[in-house]
Amino acid sequence: MTERLYYLDPYLKEFTARVVRRTDKGVVLDRTAFYPTGGGQPCDLGTLNGIEVTDVVEDGREVLHAVASPVEDEVRGVIDWDRRRDHMQQHHGQHLLSEAFVRVAKAQTSSFHLGRQGCSIDLDKEIAPVDLERAETLANMIIYENRPVQISYFGHEEAKNLPMRKPPPDEERIRVVTVNDFDCQACCGTHPRTTGEVGVICVTGAERQKGSTRVHFVCGYRALTEARENARVIKSMGQKLSAGRDDLEKSLDRVQADFAEARRQFQAAEKKLAEQLGKDLAARGKVVIEVFEGKGIEYLRAVGTALIAQPGKVAILGGTGESTSVVVARSADINIDLRPLFKDILAPIQGRGGGAAHFVQGGGPGADVRAALKAAEEKILANLGA
Repeated sequence: MTERLYYLDPYLKEFTARVVRRTDKGVVLDRTAFYPTGGGQPCDLGTLNGIEVTDVVEDGREVLHAVASPVEDEVRGVIDWDRRRDHMQQHHGQHLLSEAFVRVAKAQTSSFHLGRQGCSIDLDKEIAPVDLERAETLANMIIYENRPVQISYFGHEEAKNLPMRKPPPDEERIRVVTVNDFDCQACCGTHPRTTGEVGVICVTGAERQKGSTRVHFVCGYRALTEARENARVIKSMGQKLSAGRDDLEKSLDRVQADFAEARRQFQAAEKKLAEQLGKDLAARGKVVIEVFEGKGIEYLRAVGTALIAQPGKVAILGGTGESTSVVVARSADINIDLRPLFKDILAPIQGRGGGAAHFVQGGGPGADVRAALKAAEEKILANLGA
């Protein structure tokens, strides 16, 4: 069994140990300060005798260390302290935030993820934006009060009488992390001595689904990095818009309104051009086939509508905008029902669509729009010949 020094002292950065077992996956030490992956918390990294430790996992009652190259029997381990401290901040911040959601919204945490960039918790109910802010504020107040964090061990029967957020695990000896007068939870992770060491908790977003909410957050130095990046983006946007932070929203609203009006005018002008193009294309002959690069279904529809306004015309049009589009239309005096033909026409672009007997439209992810138009031409000509 590996002696787990990280439980005795989570601030231990260096230690000595002896290799007791070697496997093709790594080495087992008689004692270690390397925390293995578990409980939502990633493992510690660092070195053994200067050799990189690439992974740390539990192997029964032992801790297995994957190393970049073989190590001697006696080792000196060095923990990547920045990584350990970051994990302690994120993990303990999660405890505080989870308890805050219990108190603010009676929402329990069902899972926790500590990622390389951010963290998240899944709550068992939908959380209103106001409660996100209230929980964030409450958790940060506990940090600012710098309350002590206590680590204790209890038997299962003793643990059942503790004010835990969740029932204790079915184990003989249970490790419990407690924040005075606020939080009490069974946990195997590493935690700081006081809540103040978490620094700050910043909720960065939330995704509400039916009956649940995923809350994204960062703590400690990650929160500082997040704040710096937000400040940089705001400053950059302000410079581009010639506006200070307090006027930034109004400036953005004005830019969006101007853009929407410019887009409306552009679309109106493009529609007129498309209509004129449709009239011009009608002079080509009875069946007009054309591919428009970079144009979408709206443009094709405008061209097709103008084209078939002339008697005796069939429009077979393709576009290569955000997706591949096809429009097939015929004048009122041509007696062809286009609907039963359209499925085969769209096959080359794996498309779907529909419409009326005289006008069908559709699109798909396939790029071979010319093959679709060729199929349309063959079917139209066959029907015209009939």
